[in-house]
Amino acid sequence: MKRLNIDLTRSLDCIDCILFLSITFLVTLAVLAGVILVPQNAYSHASPTSYFPQANSVLEQDGTLPDKVVIAYTERPEPKASYIRVTNSDNERVDKNDYGISANNTRESSVSLDSSKLKPGVYTVSWLALSKDDGHITRGSYVFTVSAGSNTTESVMAANNFTNSAIVDNINITSKISPFYSGINNNFTVSLSDSNGNAPNNIMTIFLILSNREAGLGPISTELNKVAEGKYSGSGAYLSQPREWEAKITAQRTDAYDLNHSFKFDIQSPP
Repeated sequence: MKRLNIDLTRSLDCIDCILFLSITFLVTLAVLAGVILVPQNAYSHASPTSYFPQANSVLEQDGTLPDKVVIAYTERPEPKASYIRVTNSDNERVDKNDYGISANNTRESSVSLDSSKLKPGVYTVSWLALSKDDGHITRGSYVFTVSAGSNTTESVMAANNFTNSAIVDNINITSKISPFYSGINNNFTVSLSDSNGNAPNNIMTIFLILSNREAGLGPISTELNKVAEGKYSGSGAYLSQPREWEAKITAQRTDAYDLNHSFKFDIQSPP
């Protein structure tokens, strides 16, 4: 009887061991499945793959101006909840409000332009897409310019500028905008240095993100180019409207968290 009890105890121990291993195996599979499945859902959005006219492009007024704005996405936009709006520097719409999906490409949408309203100036394309594939909403803006062929106004106003500085994670971030007027091409410069005045050597990319909540513009995102150690710059007519704008500087680093700095500024139309 004593031996039987010992054998039963050992059998129960084995059964418990098998159950424990089985449960552990199933839990591990569930965790792995979650790790694999979550990123697929998290990164599936209707993101633009191409714009026409291209972002930050300059079109000549005496040339052939586009009759529509066309945006292609990674997923299918829902036409009943998506839009493309085109506004001039006075925040007046210059599109015909006829948003639709292309007949031969369900991932491409467009809106027609009123050619009679396309005068020299900066035009902002604001878009929103509700994905038919995953139900997520994405939005953004970009600009293009209709040029009369003269840049003398910008050279006259080159002395005006805006400067903002802040220390983030012991790194000094200084941003400059010049000539600092809305509705024209501005130069954007971001400089980074440590407490000793040296440029950090672990910066991968610098992004500038601009938004004008009052006018419903943005986010307008652009990557700045490295021009020297710790100095990055870019240019564009992103500040298409006057009044208050929000700017965010994001510096991606190789061995540390991103540096993020946000600030606001008021910008006026050229005198």
